[in-house]
Amino acid sequence: MAQDIHTYKVFTDDTSQGNAAAVIEYGGWSDAQLLELARRSGAPVTVFVQFGSAQERDAVLRYFSTEKEMTFCGHGTLAAGAYMIQQCQLDRLQVIAGSGTPIVITKSPQGHYYFKTERARRLDMIPDRIEIAHMLGVEPGDISEHAPFGAASIGSPKLLVPLCHLTHLDAMAPKFEDIEEWSRKHRVNGVYAYAIQQTKEEAKDAGALYVHARGFNPLFGILEDAATGVAAGALGDLLFQEGGPAKYVFVQGKHVGAESEIRVMVTAEGVEIGGSVLHL
Repeated sequence: MAQDIHTYKVFTDDTSQGNAAAVIEYGGWSDAQLLELARRSGAPVTVFVQFGSAQERDAVLRYFSTEKEMTFCGHGTLAAGAYMIQQCQLDRLQVIAGSGTPIVITKSPQGHYYFKTERARRLDMIPDRIEIAHMLGVEPGDISEHAPFGAASIGSPKLLVPLCHLTHLDAMAPKFEDIEEWSRKHRVNGVYAYAIQQTKEEAKDAGALYVHARGFNPLFGILEDAATGVAAGALGDLLFQEGGPAKYVFVQGKHVGAESEIRVMVTAEGVEIGGSVLHL
């Protein structure tokens, strides 16, 4: 299985930070071989790109963690987008994600990459506050009653858990086995805990609301994620629906030594998620 592996850091301008993804052009391998390649790549997520016709140059994307195939991955989509845009010498292209979701990927004049997908869909569930608090290692009263608490999806369902303060986010002691079991039982792909509390420096950016977050997805072998673009996109849309602004910056990854900034913009047509992408 000879192949070229292209590695990227996403949602950062610093190669020592951000979330890593590997990109490989699909070579007709079996699913078992794709998983083996994903394990060899050295990245938490590997994206396999299958280009369309020479005229269209659109592509189908498949995402693999080191454990199994994933339906969708935000930072993997941006890494694949950066690779394809460079290969095709375009600044805009359309792809189909593993979930079957159509996605438009663009490169801005400033050199940032964005993908646009469907508006968020709320899942019909009411999480048990006490159960979720125990699972995350916080007190039930640490979960806010004034922000979205529930599951939502823009292609990969996530449980969104609002915490009252940044101190609660920092002090969490997640029980990964419980998160994995809960995720499997409720058919969600991980938990995204967040706190809407800006630092003084962040508050100076009048163009966007800053949200701090931590993402956990042990079901796919990712205990804590450096950046979770699909969760940030779904949450940004729910906050917008409840009267929040249209633009957000999600700060994530501090607790795993890989700080990331995910930019989200909500429009009537869909949700845009993006940021910096570096080719290593």
